[in-house]
Amino acid sequence: MSATDPDRSFTRIAEGLIHSRHLGPADGAPLVMLHASPASSRSLLPLAAELPGLRLIMPDTPGNGLSCAPAVPDPDLATYADMLDRAMTALGLDRISLYGTHTGAHIAIEWAIANPQRIRSIILDGVALLTADQRTEFLENYAPPQRPNAAGTQFPWAWNMIRDQMIFWPHYKKDAAHLRKDGQFEPILLHDLTLDLLNNLTTYHQPYEAVFRHAPLERLPRITTPGLWLQGEGGPIDTDTSAAIATMRQVQVNNVASLTDRAAAISIFLGSGV
Repeated sequence: MSATDPDRSFTRIAEGLIHSRHLGPADGAPLVMLHASPASSRSLLPLAAELPGLRLIMPDTPGNGLSCAPAVPDPDLATYADMLDRAMTALGLDRISLYGTHTGAHIAIEWAIANPQRIRSIILDGVALLTADQRTEFLENYAPPQRPNAAGTQFPWAWNMIRDQMIFWPHYKKDAAHLRKDGQFEPILLHDLTLDLLNNLTTYHQPYEAVFRHAPLERLPRITTPGLWLQGEGGPIDTDTSAAIATMRQVQVNNVASLTDRAAAISIFLGSGV
């Protein structure tokens, strides 16, 4: 078993099947890793490869990858957290640590609030700290619902959206003022992300909308478990995070510039006994 060929499982909950990738020893303390939108847990494999020796469970969040979608029409983040919590129960997991990036970070926040007795610690990597105006704008423009059509226009649309996310922030404002500094343009990455988006064409927008309705500054103070806040350099949502960090009860902050930095910070944090 390796990061390029992890074990996999499908776990049945009331809504359907949750798909997960698994790496590391079966008897280790589990770290559940939650990915960004509109990807699948495949996107976490490069980071997972930097975490040898840890027991990693990487579910596709509901409505992404190969996991079933929520049964309700407008799911909130608590719905995603609850579905994943039930899936981890079905896998026989009791106490877990959480890592979440972007959408995954927002789901992790609600999961830790709803079930603190299960969550040993939480690692947040890329929380979107949006203003009320930004949340309204993004709900209107960022992730428009899509359907297959006879002309097949969903195929170039998906590729263009993924590519544009690497160039602009937000992706629909295509001008010099909204250029990103850190887009990734490896062809296989763009290909994989486009396939993930197409595979969930009719549900991809739901996790985005749940994040855009979320108010993390109001929710973070309710987390009671020890936390690690990872901050990148120059990412599209790495703005002033001091207010958010100040709301958390038990939190360490680590500035990371690379995948290796992230993995080292995670390993040290989990190795400290949290």
